[in-house]
Amino acid sequence: MIPNCAHEWELHCHSRFSDGSLSLPELFQLAQQNGVQHLALTDHDTCAGYRHAVDNQLVPEDLTLYPAAELSCIWAKRTLHIVGLGIDAYSEQWLAIEKDYDRRREKRFQRIVYLLQKNGLSVDEAAIRKLAEPGPPARPHIAQYLVDSGQAKNIAAVFKRWLGQGQLGDVKSHWPDLIDAVAAIQQCGGIAVIAHPHRYKLTWTKARELIADFSAAGGRGIEVACIGIHPDMSKFLVAQAQEHDLLVSGGSDFHHLHTQWLKLGTYPMWPNHVTSVKEWLLQRDVALAR
Repeated sequence: MIPNCAHEWELHCHSRFSDGSLSLPELFQLAQQNGVQHLALTDHDTCAGYRHAVDNQLVPEDLTLYPAAELSCIWAKRTLHIVGLGIDAYSEQWLAIEKDYDRRREKRFQRIVYLLQKNGLSVDEAAIRKLAEPGPPARPHIAQYLVDSGQAKNIAAVFKRWLGQGQLGDVKSHWPDLIDAVAAIQQCGGIAVIAHPHRYKLTWTKARELIADFSAAGGRGIEVACIGIHPDMSKFLVAQAQEHDLLVSGGSDFHHLHTQWLKLGTYPMWPNHVTSVKEWLLQRDVALAR
């Protein structure tokens, strides 16, 4: 694996507004402690955390916060994640997109609860919603509830037995297609970036197909500086970025403090011979300041 190092830019992380465990003040404090100066809050399918931080003046003066979200979508019958950077988080169009994702997530949550209860588990929906606040309830919150209520030893055991891939609670959501997810980000002023492509377990051929389809749909970037990425995959993704004129991106995908091997702002080095999304974000800042 490629060694990790500390960065001033963190363009993939999560808070309690989705499935992260830190509040916004805690996340921002950790960013400062780790030397992060530019941060994109990429909560799943929402910019609610960004709006809350801005509206309540929670962002420290020495930290630049960018509006962003990590959207779920479908490509070739696979669930993928697309990060949208620089989104107009207050536009009516984006708020409508968030509302649609909220509806899809709620439907999935209700189905999982039903299946677990039918299987004999005691599931208190209100308690899970409380755990999830201020974000929507999701599988990690269900898992935490089952541990807290003594029905499972730990979260890993919950996913292995009930919520993981191929298990009872592995309910597939009807996410938008890749083309629609990219279009949603573009229409709201952002750029679309393929998130952690090394995790999708694609063959080289399928990975090329994905990147080609993504680029044809208007996608602008791809994460290449990712924790746990193999050097061969990193080289491949950089070459694909050059071939399709994509910007490169990266980040830790930070969620929790208890993952000691994963730290906010720490991930592999950026490739220095290709253009990055950092340049696009800086140019966006200049344009907005005019």
